[in-house]
Amino acid sequence: MNVVLEIASPTRMGDDDLQIWRAVDAQLRAHTSDMSLDTVAGTLFPNHLYKRFGRPGFYDRYLTAIKRGKKKNSWGTYAWRMMERFDRRNGKNFNPLDRIVQKFIDAKNGQGYQAVYELGVLEPEDLLENGGDGPWCELPVADPAAKPRRNIPCLSHLSFKLHKGQVTLTAVYRAHYYAQRALGNLIGLSQLQRFVATEAGLDIGPLTSISTLAVLDVDSWGGAGATTTFLSTLP
Repeated sequence: MNVVLEIASPTRMGDDDLQIWRAVDAQLRAHTSDMSLDTVAGTLFPNHLYKRFGRPGFYDRYLTAIKRGKKKNSWGTYAWRMMERFDRRNGKNFNPLDRIVQKFIDAKNGQGYQAVYELGVLEPEDLLENGGDGPWCELPVADPAAKPRRNIPCLSHLSFKLHKGQVTLTAVYRAHYYAQRALGNLIGLSQLQRFVATEAGLDIGPLTSISTLAVLDVDSWGGAGATTTFLSTLP
Protein backbone atom coordinates (compact mmCIF):
# COMPACT_ATOMS: atom_id res chain seq x y z
CA MET A 1 0.00 0.00 0.00
CA ASN A 2 2.83 2.41 0.83
CA VAL A 3 4.81 3.81 -2.09
CA VAL A 4 8.09 5.62 -1.42
CA LEU A 5 9.84 7.64 -4.13
CA GLU A 6 13.23 9.23 -3.62
CA ILE A 7 14.61 11.63 -6.22
CA ALA A 8 18.31 12.33 -5.83
CA SER A 9 18.36 15.49 -7.97
CA PRO A 10 14.79 16.86 -7.99
CA THR A 11 15.56 20.09 -9.86
CA ARG A 12 17.47 18.57 -12.78
CA MET A 13 15.56 17.90 -15.99
CA GLY A 14 16.92 15.92 -18.93
CA ASP A 15 15.46 15.37 -22.39
CA ASP A 16 13.52 12.27 -21.27
CA ASP A 17 12.10 14.19 -18.29
CA LEU A 18 10.90 16.98 -20.55
CA GLN A 19 9.31 14.44 -22.93
CA ILE A 20 7.41 12.86 -20.03
CA TRP A 21 6.34 16.29 -18.74
CA ARG A 22 4.82 17.21 -22.10
CA ALA A 23 3.14 13.83 -22.57
CA VAL A 24 1.52 13.72 -19.12
CA ASP A 25 0.45 17.34 -19.39
CA ALA A 26 -1.25 16.65 -22.73
CA GLN A 27 -2.94 13.56 -21.26
CA LEU A 28 -4.34 15.54 -18.33
CA ARG A 29 -5.60 18.33 -20.56
CA ALA A 30 -7.31 15.79 -22.83
CA HIS A 31 -9.14 13.89 -20.08
CA THR A 32 -9.84 16.52 -17.39
CA SER A 33 -11.69 19.81 -17.60
CA ASP A 34 -9.22 22.15 -15.91
CA MET A 35 -6.12 20.14 -15.01
CA SER A 36 -2.50 20.54 -16.10
CA LEU A 37 0.88 19.91 -14.51
CA ASP A 38 1.29 23.64 -13.90
CA THR A 39 -2.06 23.93 -12.08
CA VAL A 40 -1.21 20.96 -9.84
CA ALA A 41 2.31 22.23 -9.12
CA GLY A 42 0.94 25.71 -8.45
CA THR A 43 -1.16 24.49 -5.53
CA LEU A 44 2.12 23.68 -3.76
CA PHE A 45 4.26 26.62 -4.81
CA PRO A 46 3.55 29.67 -7.04
CA ASN A 47 6.86 29.51 -8.87
CA HIS A 48 5.91 32.09 -11.51
CA LEU A 49 5.15 34.71 -8.84
CA TYR A 50 8.36 33.93 -7.00
CA LYS A 51 10.40 34.35 -10.19
CA ARG A 52 8.71 37.67 -10.91
CA PHE A 53 8.54 39.29 -7.48
CA GLY A 54 11.05 37.40 -5.34
CA ARG A 55 10.96 36.93 -1.59
CA PRO A 56 9.21 38.41 0.34
CA GLY A 57 7.19 40.27 -2.32
CA PHE A 58 5.55 37.21 -3.82
CA TYR A 59 3.92 36.21 -0.51
CA ASP A 60 1.44 39.08 -0.45
CA ARG A 61 0.85 38.87 -4.19
CA TYR A 62 -0.06 35.20 -3.91
CA LEU A 63 -2.20 35.47 -0.79
CA THR A 64 -4.17 38.38 -2.23
CA ALA A 65 -4.80 36.54 -5.50
CA ILE A 66 -5.73 33.20 -3.93
CA LYS A 67 -8.16 34.72 -1.46
CA ARG A 68 -9.84 36.65 -4.24
CA GLY A 69 -10.17 33.56 -6.46
CA LYS A 70 -10.88 30.92 -3.80
CA LYS A 71 -13.92 28.76 -4.51
CA LYS A 72 -16.70 28.88 -1.93
CA ASN A 73 -16.48 26.15 0.75
CA SER A 74 -13.04 25.00 -0.43
CA TRP A 75 -10.00 24.73 1.84
CA GLY A 76 -7.80 26.75 -0.52
CA THR A 77 -4.33 25.50 -1.54
CA TYR A 78 -1.33 23.94 0.15
CA ALA A 79 0.72 27.03 -0.64
CA TRP A 80 -1.81 29.22 1.17
CA ARG A 81 -1.59 27.03 4.28
CA MET A 82 2.20 27.16 4.13
CA MET A 83 2.24 30.95 3.91
CA GLU A 84 -0.51 31.95 6.31
CA ARG A 85 -1.65 30.42 9.59
CA PHE A 86 -3.47 31.86 12.57
CA ASP A 87 -1.60 32.05 15.88
CA ARG A 88 -4.17 31.58 18.64
CA ARG A 89 -1.69 32.86 21.22
CA ASN A 90 -1.57 36.41 19.89
CA GLY A 91 -4.58 36.47 17.54
CA LYS A 92 -2.42 37.26 14.49
CA ASN A 93 -1.50 35.51 11.25
CA PHE A 94 2.05 34.36 10.58
CA ASN A 95 4.00 32.82 7.68
CA PRO A 96 5.21 29.28 8.53
CA LEU A 97 7.11 28.90 5.23
CA ASP A 98 9.15 32.03 5.75
CA ARG A 99 9.97 30.90 9.27
CA ILE A 100 11.37 27.68 7.78
CA VAL A 101 13.54 29.74 5.42
CA GLN A 102 14.78 31.91 8.30
CA LYS A 103 15.60 28.82 10.37
CA PHE A 104 17.79 27.53 7.53
CA ILE A 105 19.49 30.91 7.23
CA ASP A 106 20.21 30.81 10.96
CA ALA A 107 21.50 27.23 10.61
CA LYS A 108 23.87 28.27 7.83
CA ASN A 109 25.21 30.94 10.16
CA GLY A 110 25.82 28.38 12.90
CA GLN A 111 22.73 29.16 14.95
CA GLY A 112 20.41 26.30 13.97
CA TYR A 113 19.79 22.59 14.14
CA GLN A 114 19.52 19.66 11.75
CA ALA A 115 15.88 18.65 12.29
CA VAL A 116 13.61 21.53 13.31
CA TYR A 117 12.02 22.30 9.94
CA GLU A 118 8.55 20.73 10.02
CA LEU A 119 5.65 22.18 8.05
CA GLY A 120 2.20 20.66 8.59
CA VAL A 121 -0.53 21.39 6.05
CA LEU A 122 -3.34 19.25 7.48
CA GLU A 123 -5.67 20.93 9.97
CA PRO A 124 -7.56 19.06 12.73
CA GLU A 125 -10.86 20.41 11.40
CA ASP A 126 -10.17 18.81 8.01
CA LEU A 127 -10.92 15.47 9.64
CA LEU A 128 -14.46 16.53 10.51
CA GLU A 129 -15.76 16.25 6.96
CA ASN A 130 -19.08 14.36 6.84
CA GLY A 131 -19.30 14.49 10.60
CA GLY A 132 -15.92 12.83 11.06
CA ASP A 133 -16.93 9.57 9.36
CA GLY A 134 -14.56 9.79 6.39
CA PRO A 135 -12.23 6.89 5.46
CA TRP A 136 -9.04 8.21 7.03
CA CYS A 137 -7.19 7.99 10.32
CA GLU A 138 -4.88 10.99 10.36
CA LEU A 139 -3.76 12.58 13.62
CA PRO A 140 -2.50 16.16 13.34
CA VAL A 141 -0.81 17.25 16.57
CA ALA A 142 -2.57 20.56 17.13
CA ASP A 143 -5.48 22.08 19.06
CA PRO A 144 -8.84 20.48 18.20
CA ALA A 145 -11.39 22.48 16.19
CA ALA A 146 -15.04 21.98 15.40
CA LYS A 147 -15.75 23.59 12.04
CA PRO A 148 -16.40 21.04 9.26
CA ARG A 149 -14.46 21.28 5.99
CA ARG A 150 -14.91 19.69 2.57
CA ASN A 151 -12.31 18.07 0.34
CA ILE A 152 -9.75 17.06 2.94
CA PRO A 153 -6.20 17.67 1.62
CA CYS A 154 -4.17 14.64 0.51
CA LEU A 155 -0.81 16.10 1.54
CA SER A 156 -0.44 15.73 5.31
CA HIS A 157 3.05 16.86 6.24
CA LEU A 158 6.32 18.32 4.94
CA SER A 159 9.62 17.69 6.68
CA PHE A 160 12.69 19.67 5.66
CA LYS A 161 16.12 18.65 6.92
CA LEU A 162 19.62 20.10 6.80
CA HIS A 163 22.12 17.41 5.80
CA LYS A 164 25.74 18.20 4.91
CA GLY A 165 24.87 21.66 3.64
CA GLN A 166 21.86 20.43 1.65
CA VAL A 167 18.14 21.06 2.13
CA THR A 168 16.26 17.76 1.86
CA LEU A 169 12.47 17.45 1.74
CA THR A 170 10.15 14.59 2.67
CA ALA A 171 6.43 14.83 1.82
CA VAL A 172 3.88 12.53 3.43
CA TYR A 173 0.59 11.93 1.59
CA ARG A 174 -2.38 10.23 3.22
CA ALA A 175 -3.56 9.43 -0.33
CA HIS A 176 -1.88 10.10 -3.67
CA TYR A 177 -3.57 9.90 -7.07
CA TYR A 178 -0.74 8.99 -9.39
CA ALA A 179 -2.34 9.68 -12.78
CA GLN A 180 -3.90 13.01 -12.00
CA ARG A 181 -1.62 14.43 -9.31
CA ALA A 182 1.70 12.70 -8.67
CA LEU A 183 3.94 14.28 -11.33
CA GLY A 184 2.50 17.75 -10.81
CA ASN A 185 2.95 17.37 -7.06
CA LEU A 186 6.57 16.30 -7.47
CA ILE A 187 7.21 19.32 -9.68
CA GLY A 188 5.62 21.64 -7.13
CA LEU A 189 7.55 20.05 -4.26
CA SER A 190 10.84 20.39 -6.14
CA GLN A 191 10.10 24.08 -6.78
CA LEU A 192 9.28 24.57 -3.10
CA GLN A 193 12.48 22.79 -2.07
CA ARG A 194 14.55 24.89 -4.48
CA PHE A 195 12.96 28.08 -3.12
CA VAL A 196 13.87 27.23 0.47
CA ALA A 197 17.41 26.18 -0.42
CA THR A 198 18.04 29.17 -2.69
CA GLU A 199 16.78 31.73 -0.18
CA ALA A 200 18.86 30.16 2.58
CA GLY A 201 21.97 29.99 0.38
CA LEU A 202 22.19 26.20 0.64
CA ASP A 203 22.40 23.31 -1.81
CA ILE A 204 19.48 21.08 -2.79
CA GLY A 205 19.40 17.49 -1.58
CA PRO A 206 17.06 14.56 -2.24
CA LEU A 207 13.28 14.83 -2.42
CA THR A 208 11.26 11.95 -0.91
CA SER A 209 7.55 11.32 -1.39
CA ILE A 210 5.79 8.85 0.93
CA SER A 211 2.29 7.86 -0.19
CA THR A 212 0.54 5.88 2.54
CA LEU A 213 -2.20 5.10 0.01
CA ALA A 214 -1.14 5.22 -3.65
CA VAL A 215 -3.94 5.12 -6.23
CA LEU A 216 -3.52 4.62 -9.99
CA ASP A 217 -6.63 6.56 -11.02
CA VAL A 218 -6.77 5.34 -14.61
CA ASP A 219 -9.98 7.27 -15.38
CA SER A 220 -7.90 10.46 -15.36
CA TRP A 221 -6.06 9.12 -18.41
CA GLY A 222 -9.02 7.65 -20.28
CA GLY A 223 -9.39 4.25 -18.59
CA ALA A 224 -7.25 1.16 -17.96
CA GLY A 225 -6.57 0.33 -21.61
CA ALA A 226 -5.69 3.88 -22.58
CA THR A 227 -3.47 4.22 -19.51
CA THR A 228 -1.55 1.03 -20.31
CA THR A 229 -1.02 2.18 -23.89
CA PHE A 230 0.04 5.64 -22.79
CA LEU A 231 2.56 4.38 -20.23
CA SER A 232 4.14 2.11 -22.84
CA THR A 233 4.97 5.16 -24.96
CA LEU A 234 6.97 6.94 -22.24
CA PRO A 235 10.79 6.78 -22.14
